[in-house]
Amino acid sequence: MPIGTTNAKINSSVKHYALYRTFERALEQCKYFKLGGPGIIALVTPEGKAAGDYKACAVAFFYEGLERDDWDHVGFACIAATDKPQHVKDEFYEKCGKRQRAVLFTETRSLPPIVTVAVDTFIDLQPINENDLREACAQVLKLRMSAKQARQLLSFPPDLMFAALRRNSTAANAIFRLRSVPPSNPEAAPIEEQAPRLEDLHGYGAAKEWGLQLAKDLKAWRCGRLKWSEVDRGLLLAGPPGVGKTIFARALAKTCGVNFVATSIGQWQAKGHLGDLLKAMRADFASAVDKAPSILLIDELDSIGDRSKFSGEYAPYSIQVVNALLEALDGSAKRDGLVIIGATNFPEKIDPAILRPGRLDRHVVIGLPNLVDRVAIIDQMLGEQAVEGIDKLGPPTEAMSGADLDRMVRDAKKRARRENRPVILGDLMSQLPELLKISGAYRHAISIHEAGHAVVGRALGLGVFLGVNVASQINPRLEVQSAGGASFEFPVLEVRNEQRYRDEICLRLAGIAAERLILGSHGDGCGVGPTSDLAIATDLAVQMETKSGMGARLYQFGRGTAWDQFGPQSVPWLFDRVNEILRAEMARANDILAATRALLIAIAKELENKGSVTSERFDELRDELAAEAFTLAIKPVPDVGVQKSNSLMTDPSVSREKEARR
Repeated sequence: MPIGTTNAKINSSVKHYALYRTFERALEQCKYFKLGGPGIIALVTPEGKAAGDYKACAVAFFYEGLERDDWDHVGFACIAATDKPQHVKDEFYEKCGKRQRAVLFTETRSLPPIVTVAVDTFIDLQPINENDLREACAQVLKLRMSAKQARQLLSFPPDLMFAALRRNSTAANAIFRLRSVPPSNPEAAPIEEQAPRLEDLHGYGAAKEWGLQLAKDLKAWRCGRLKWSEVDRGLLLAGPPGVGKTIFARALAKTCGVNFVATSIGQWQAKGHLGDLLKAMRADFASAVDKAPSILLIDELDSIGDRSKFSGEYAPYSIQVVNALLEALDGSAKRDGLVIIGATNFPEKIDPAILRPGRLDRHVVIGLPNLVDRVAIIDQMLGEQAVEGIDKLGPPTEAMSGADLDRMVRDAKKRARRENRPVILGDLMSQLPELLKISGAYRHAISIHEAGHAVVGRALGLGVFLGVNVASQINPRLEVQSAGGASFEFPVLEVRNEQRYRDEICLRLAGIAAERLILGSHGDGCGVGPTSDLAIATDLAVQMETKSGMGARLYQFGRGTAWDQFGPQSVPWLFDRVNEILRAEMARANDILAATRALLIAIAKELENKGSVTSERFDELRDELAAEAFTLAIKPVPDVGVQKSNSLMTDPSVSREKEARR
């Protein structure tokens, strides 16, 4: 179909004619504007296509047949991906901002918020296709070509292709001349790194499973086989720093074939006062909605805070920020094609309302990669450079995150480049941090501590025991890591009464009780940091006394009550009550461990020697000790006469007892 303009420049150039066809096709998505209605439309150019190439399209569309007096009512601007934000704002407001009708050609969707919110709609311009090229050549050059020839021509660089197309020639001749041109030197242009697909990532466990299922659901939704309400639309992605939460979200977007928008609480806060922050927040959500189907990543989500913990003069400010985010989440939930992922290192600091059903209700944790995943990640980062003996990197990279491994490989490659040779295993080994081996008395104490959690947890029947482990080394570079831990799986729904709270406190204090029972004292690791055993046990006891009516008093300390006016100094009894609860549960943990001392020691010994005890192995050790105790209990005592007396005399304590009787 011929284009709808008689503009001489458009109709005399194959390039401009073909581009105008893509321009008209894009405007079909906003027919009101195409037919003369007011508004500002942003047209996003295909990847690698300059916005300036479309100037002729805008001139032909706006100014052909328009009286000069009306020129001030229309306008257009071209934005390059490398333009600075201030230049983008100045260019937009000078040429589009005050016009009744305007088109913004942009190479990127990452525009300053003040521009994004002023645009009525974003539309993607499609690349020139075979039909566009065939029509342009027929109208401008009177040159006929087949669909196959058009596809072949489009496989060449655009500038070369348009130069090869000439009047009074043929498509076959143009293809022949293009093929005769030697390929350009690949080293002359920077290497473009492609974002990985989710299928290619390693070490993401449940997060990867969730993402691959989302990709299938989005495909089914696009095909009309699945309602949008049945698709997971919100995810909270948690994990320590460096595990690749942003990489995961970007790879997920590529696998799903949707647009990716990344932002963070820090970016919003950097905009300035409250009004600017809220405007930036809404602009990012609006941009993600306009690009739908898309994935919006909100990083540093824990920075948003929890309204129940705000206090002081800045509390109203923080509450408005949380409320605005909730409003944005609710609004986006009603828009088809938008998936929101929140990333955090500290999920416990996020306002519970953000995580309720309909918002970020799915919670997935990305942990540090295991041995197999670490080797796979290193191999993937090396690319085509095969390194012999790469499996040897598994054990010494324990406790390293994906970011740590990436740095190790980059530094190894740098070392090999300096010496002008391929990467070898020694290059990688030389970049490993000096890991601290968990051994000796320190390993012995950790083993006893974690065995205490396992034994008490099984005795209380608190959740499903999965296993317990002690690491073999720790990485001094990492701030967040664990030397060991006992794992329990708790039911989603359960009765959380006073006994349930006390049982969890008892479990939390079991490690301390085990150390005291076997070693005589406990180390300070139990109380360092907000996620330590003692910190969580204390917090649970405070909740019993102040929130749930499970303590000495029935009332509740909470927002909107008179208690907001008082500080801890107003309730001195609280500290004594919390201490009573903690000491009572510590004593209960000690009683359980004292009664099962042999099992505690057996579990600790196996942890110290092998590093882990599964649930099945726990049962085996328990049954072995029970059988041994039963055998000793029913075994008859032999009558050895004088020999028995002599054997007892070898024990100094027995000797002293007889000496005292005399």
